[in-house]
Amino acid sequence: MRLTQRTDYTLRVLMYCAACEGRAKLPTVSEIAEAHGISRSHLMKIVMDLAGLGWLETTRGRGGGLRLLKAPGSLSLGEIVRQTETDMDMVECFDKHLNTCRLDGFCRLKGIVKKASRGFIEALNAYTVADLLEPTAAARGFKGQLPHLIPLEKHEKKTGALS
Repeated sequence: MRLTQRTDYTLRVLMYCAACEGRAKLPTVSEIAEAHGISRSHLMKIVMDLAGLGWLETTRGRGGGLRLLKAPGSLSLGEIVRQTETDMDMVECFDKHLNTCRLDGFCRLKGIVKKASRGFIEALNAYTVADLLEPTAAARGFKGQLPHLIPLEKHEKKTGALS
């Protein structure tokens, strides 16, 4: 299973907004795009979709930005993937309109892959956006600072200065 770039960027937006919770200045599309090296216009489409799903609030103008409408612990990774992946058809025979396989109905591959796909989503359902923000073992052992990964105000608190 491979997630699309759209799902990857969706997760990045949700994680970034979750990491910025409590920050005085809301994160913006431009800030997230710059932090991740992603096209601002591409990210804008994703943000609008997230707002349409009721997961994100967008505020325009001075002092505006993005804010999660749901707690990071309530945003299931399985639900995010289901909402953002447009084609979960792993093999041709999943789509009755495109299927030209002559073995359809005689082959067990379709059932096996469907079961594996369900297992993939079920495994993701066990995790939330909040889980993605927990430090990994490698990060816990890192002695230096990763300022480019820390939202601005949290970095200021840790270092006592802007860098």
